[in-house]
Amino acid sequence: MKKTGIFIFLVLFLTAQTAGANLLPVKVKGKYGYINKKGKITIKPQFDFGSRFNNGVASVIIGRKYGFINRSGSFLINPRFDYAWDFFNGVAKVLVGKKFGYINKRGKYLASPQFDSASHKFVSGYALVKIGGPFGKWGFINKRGNYIINPQFSKARHFSSGLAAVKKNKKWGYINKQGNFKITNHFHAAKSFSDNLAAVKVGDKWGYINTQGTFVINPKFGEVRSFQNGLAAIRTKGKWGYINKKGKYVINPQFDALSSKISEKTARVMLGDKWGYIDNKGNLIIKPRFSKSTSFSEGLAAVQYNGKWGYINKNNKFVISPVFDDAEPFENGIAGIEKDGKWGYINKKNKYIWNPTK
Repeated sequence: MKKTGIFIFLVLFLTAQTAGANLLPVKVKGKYGYINKKGKITIKPQFDFGSRFNNGVASVIIGRKYGFINRSGSFLINPRFDYAWDFFNGVAKVLVGKKFGYINKRGKYLASPQFDSASHKFVSGYALVKIGGPFGKWGFINKRGNYIINPQFSKARHFSSGLAAVKKNKKWGYINKQGNFKITNHFHAAKSFSDNLAAVKVGDKWGYINTQGTFVINPKFGEVRSFQNGLAAIRTKGKWGYINKKGKYVINPQFDALSSKISEKTARVMLGDKWGYIDNKGNLIIKPRFSKSTSFSEGLAAVQYNGKWGYINKNNKFVISPVFDDAEPFENGIAGIEKDGKWGYINKKNKYIWNPTK
């Protein structure tokens, strides 16, 4: 293929992906259809449920069965599943009866429904699957549906940094992709590796190890979350703060709750029963006064004040007054809102692109 042909293909492909992402589900007289960013119906309401598009595909329900449509509203996969999850890297988890399996975008089974439980997606080429009922064992399969590591663990987590946390004989450790323990199972609890560090619990305290199993931050915290972008939220003596990968406090423990990560250089924090916001240096930039809140997205955060939802900017000013019964974060300049039991969409100028319907 010539360079010009490749370029045209990429433009068309990216345009298609964007078009799918910009379609939004709406409910009209009990049926779901889709609109574009201008509020124009592009797929007429005809489904009993419609999810948001993901990579150009959306799951829909007709009757009691799930199928998948493309951005034109045509079925890629006819409704035949009892439940279906979003596609991720070309694979979707589905439920048939009481068993889980995986399909590709042609609707072909990569792994037929046979598992009693299964992870929503493949990570690093592997999915977690469970057989044997409620007290069964977890193992790992590849995208061909073949067992790479046979079911043998009472609990397991996805691979990250080449290792997966697993529980065997009542203790947690880490295995490699051959199923061999690289870090022996002697922890009381363990999380997946993130930023090349993993949180592990010894007794009643959490610390962090590297991929060799050596403690980089000794167990001393009552509760922890995984590292993201070099920071991790931790709780000690009943208060939450953030540490860096050396275990040094970046934001001292002082909050009753906080968000797992810093988003747009801000984090949600709770004092008492109210939410506010700090900057990435720990300065309180918005005093806690909201009953509920979301992280900042595209410069705005949805907050609940006096029982109603609105949107504030980082200067603590209501850009959109709190008049909604529920509100979602902005994405691509549009946010979903609920009013009087009906859902619609607004833009950042607080103009409806779709009046609430149900």
